[in-house]
Amino acid sequence: MNGTRASVRLSISSLRAHKRRFAGTFVAVLLGVAFLTGTLVMGDTLRASFDTMFANANAGTDAVVRGADVITVAGETRGTRQPVSTALVKRIERTPGVAAAAPDIQGAGQLIGADGKPIGGQGPPTLAGNWIDDPELNPYRLAAGRAPAAPGEVVINRGAADRGGLRIGDTTVLRTPDPVHVRIVGLATFGGQDGMGQVTYTAMTQADAEKYLTPKPGEASAIQVRAGPGTGQRELVDALRPVLPKGVEAVTGQAAAAENRDMISGAFLGVFTTLLLVFSGIVLLVATFSIHNTFAIVVAQRTRENALLRALGAARRQVVVATLVEATAVAVIASAAGLAGGIGIAAGLQALFPAVGFPFPDGSLVIGAVSLLLPLAVGVLVCLGSALLPAVRAGRTAPLAALRESAVDDSGASRTRAVTGLVLLVASVGAALGGTLAPSVWLSAVGAVAALAAFVILGPVAATYAVRTLGAPLGRLRGVTGGLARRNALRSPRRTASTATALMIGVAVVSLFTVFGASLKATMNRTVDRSFAGDVAISAPAFGAGGSGLSPRLAPAVGRLPQVATAVGLGKGVAEVDGAGRALTVTDPGARAPRPARLHPVGPPRGRGGVPRTAPPPPPSGWPPPRSNP
Repeated sequence: MNGTRASVRLSISSLRAHKRRFAGTFVAVLLGVAFLTGTLVMGDTLRASFDTMFANANAGTDAVVRGADVITVAGETRGTRQPVSTALVKRIERTPGVAAAAPDIQGAGQLIGADGKPIGGQGPPTLAGNWIDDPELNPYRLAAGRAPAAPGEVVINRGAADRGGLRIGDTTVLRTPDPVHVRIVGLATFGGQDGMGQVTYTAMTQADAEKYLTPKPGEASAIQVRAGPGTGQRELVDALRPVLPKGVEAVTGQAAAAENRDMISGAFLGVFTTLLLVFSGIVLLVATFSIHNTFAIVVAQRTRENALLRALGAARRQVVVATLVEATAVAVIASAAGLAGGIGIAAGLQALFPAVGFPFPDGSLVIGAVSLLLPLAVGVLVCLGSALLPAVRAGRTAPLAALRESAVDDSGASRTRAVTGLVLLVASVGAALGGTLAPSVWLSAVGAVAALAAFVILGPVAATYAVRTLGAPLGRLRGVTGGLARRNALRSPRRTASTATALMIGVAVVSLFTVFGASLKATMNRTVDRSFAGDVAISAPAFGAGGSGLSPRLAPAVGRLPQVATAVGLGKGVAEVDGAGRALTVTDPGARAPRPARLHPVGPPRGRGGVPRTAPPPPPSGWPPPRSNP
């Protein structure tokens, strides 16, 4: 016990006397913990804000009646459902326990702003639907103006109006994808917000929604149902099931709201938090090498000091504990500072995104126990793990080392290390090539990790030759200073390589993203060159992201031009083949000329929306074939 107390007192005295030694370690731990904390706090805050927004918007919906069959492609959570007949509304209203029911029509509709440019469509969906008169069933609330009552009248969400410079009384165009001239008579909010992030919403009368957004009149994406007094959501669903036809199901409002919340926020939050977590992991990985190098240098500088302690009777365990106590003190202080910095990062991101035009739901920061304890534990463990080997090396210092000069540490450049690194490097190259040719993502990932490990192992060996080669002219160019620098770098190849490893990882990450981006761009260019045989392509802005596409009438109109031999409209659709969802290309084979013709993609045909009100409509890849009654 006395030995442990003495080790602690010795560590505290050493920290006070050599504060500058640990400045780099402190900053490395602080940054890693700060990014990890900011990621967790921001994710919890956004998740709680979205939950509150959807709960407020769908508080009055107790059940949703919708198509039971859903087609998903490649495991996507957002699928295409069959529409339901609006004639079911009267049958549902006669069911005991039902207070009100209303059809919910959904589809794609992109507004044109006051400047003539489309609003949104760069990723977030552009929604259109019917305005529901029952305020309990309608997730949107009128903030100004009135509800649409005549053909051509619409209500838009306030966020879309602000971004497009539109006001009540303005006339504009709504692409459904057929252009429809509309007049704005009201502005609406969703769950107390100006909208669902960057999602735009346009509400028409039910007649206009059936005319422009559905394959044929009398169909709706779903039917919203409100329960009467004393009837719970589960009781309401049980009462509705006997009156529903085959292929139609009823789910509770809470279940539907949870699905919609996951569709809107789940995918975005997943990508957002994953990117930040990857960045935090890279920072912590670089910090590991930096911390290890710092303590390795400290231990090397204190060789005589540790040897003197051993000569005075200190045990190996006491020297190891003294070094680890220093690491723990630095880790705890730096991690605590990192927690504060991470909370500041989350608050800054919360204020930054609305400033750059990407608003998030309002709400205060949510700081959970996991968001505090996990980064703190990671910071301490990373620091202690990085300092463990230098601490053990310090404990092995012989007492006689206090009486002699420090020897050159060339253990890092041993033949065993060189052979091991070369074997691992050859194996990593083989795994990477195998994963590329197979192809196998996992095999490629294993090859990449093995290559990184091989470079770390070969670092001291390469550092020896690099310093001898690159440092040879230093004696002539910089005199005594250059010669000393070269000898100091050669004194400990392992320490030199550890210093360079952090920079190596940073350059490797930058190279990874640069090469990946260039490769992806080249692959897409080759794919387009091989698949596109036309002379001219006509497409809508942000095709395939969140726009409404082009009108199916455009292809025949282009084909009638004297300069055009053949014009064929291409769209995307989904179908169930052998029990699995498939993405299909939709076109009209009869529109092709007798001779081989070049195809001119003109965007997706108009289709219906097939998802609940608060979920985004399927992208062009999920649209059905062209309808016959535009």
